[in-house]
Amino acid sequence: MVDWRDLHLPEVHWAPHGLPGALKSLPGWVARVASESRFAGEIIDFEKALPKPSRRQTPIRRQVLVVPGFGFGDAATLPMQIAVKRAGFRVVRSHMLANVRCSDRAVDRLAEVARRAVDADHGRRLMVVGHSRGGMLARGLGARHPELVSTAVSLGAPLNDEFAFYEIPQPVVGVLKVVHQRDPELRERQCVTRDCTCPYMLATHRPFPQDVELISYYTTSDGIVDWRACVVPGAENIEVPGSHLGMGLRPDTVDAVVARMIASADRF
Repeated sequence: MVDWRDLHLPEVHWAPHGLPGALKSLPGWVARVASESRFAGEIIDFEKALPKPSRRQTPIRRQVLVVPGFGFGDAATLPMQIAVKRAGFRVVRSHMLANVRCSDRAVDRLAEVARRAVDADHGRRLMVVGHSRGGMLARGLGARHPELVSTAVSLGAPLNDEFAFYEIPQPVVGVLKVVHQRDPELRERQCVTRDCTCPYMLATHRPFPQDVELISYYTTSDGIVDWRACVVPGAENIEVPGSHLGMGLRPDTVDAVVARMIASADRF
């Protein structure tokens, strides 16, 4: 049986499957760019993405660490931060200015942030939600530190293959690879490659801890990553509409994520 990775040829013909209307007839990279152009309209829905204050009589009293996507910082997750806060959660920021560090070192830093939050909450594990690369780091944090994480939620994160992305991020990833290879330790680990041997990569290839819930949201009209890499065996995989860039802004997606996290807050 041919693995889907063998068919991942973004530079040749692959286009998102769930495109609306006339976009379905566009070839390859044109379709992917057109798909992500919907992000402009999704930004307009920013205010609609903020749910009404929770009707619960008391706060949920669970902490949620919110992790931004590739190249972005905490400011980019403001809609999700406000949404989870209005639902009754307590928000823990990642303290990232730009999510471009080596994944292993980024998870180490997130673990420090998470440990302080967990200690302040009398040892109760927190929930983590991340968009795109932030979702990969959320999964990595849960894999390496199950004592800190009860639920890891990813939005548009290629958890099955970290390099299953298309043209748009490739130039920046190429630059980062050159920069990281200047560090002797990262060069020895083969950082920014599928053959990387860092603790983060090794942890993500092991079975995910059974006492940590893993939820992966994906859109088949994703123009940044191959959506098939977001469907993870053993995880709860949930399809949503929209673009990759707009996953944290669409009202229906944000509402679904928050509702799912509320359900997990009472069980994990």
